[in-house]
Amino acid sequence: MYIDDNLDLAADGTVACRHCAAVTGTASDPLGAALVRECAPQEAGPSVRAEASNFADRDVLLRQVFCPGCLVLLQAEIVPADEPSWRTRSLAVTTAREGQ
Repeated sequence: MYIDDNLDLAADGTVACRHCAAVTGTASDPLGAALVRECAPQEAGPSVRAEASNFADRDVLLRQVFCPGCLVLLQAEIVPADEPSWRTRSLAVTTAREGQ
């Protein structure tokens, strides 16, 4: 099943890279097996020049998530450094009662 331009969900619940077929996770944790790089926000490119301390009271970092097989960039975000992990998403379907 098509997730996005980079990821597919297989019938067995694994999520894999559409470019190289490396497993990146499962339906409940699609990027659980992906590679994560954390660095200064300025490494995002020339459009990010100012120090985060000018705008935020917390330390901020650039977090990038890559396919473990071909290193295609799957996700990038500039977030507070003290957040334990990247944005989470789940492809698992639950009923309203299960979610309570």
